[in-house]
Amino acid sequence: MAKDKLKKHLSDGSINPRYLEELKRKTLIESTASSLRLSGINITDKEVEQMVRQSINEKKFNKNIKQILSSKQLTVLEYLIKVKETAPGQIAGKTKIARPTVNQALDKLIRLKKVERIGLGRGTRYKIIN
Repeated sequence: MAKDKLKKHLSDGSINPRYLEELKRKTLIESTASSLRLSGINITDKEVEQMVRQSINEKKFNKNIKQILSSKQLTVLEYLIKVKETAPGQIAGKTKIARPTVNQALDKLIRLKKVERIGLGRGTRYKIIN
């Protein structure tokens, strides 16, 4: 499906705000790609556009994380952000959240790609993904 071309002006003669947003987005992509090429990085405008889109989606995701997670899951995430890497038992002890609840929170955070598991068995640790 082809994109509809945005009209520059609305019916009342004012400038279309969606047109301005699209213009800002295109300018950001083109100037970033040009700057990167000048610094010696071989990159296309399309690759920069993908990075910008990913960054915007991540910002929206991080903004809505409080709506996605329960209060206990959010507590586990905030603790991991503070300590960078730890074991589930330490999380349970420091946050006063039951160990099975901590494990469920960690599983959800792994699925959301906010946390990664390091190791297996008794030595399993978890760390925040930057």
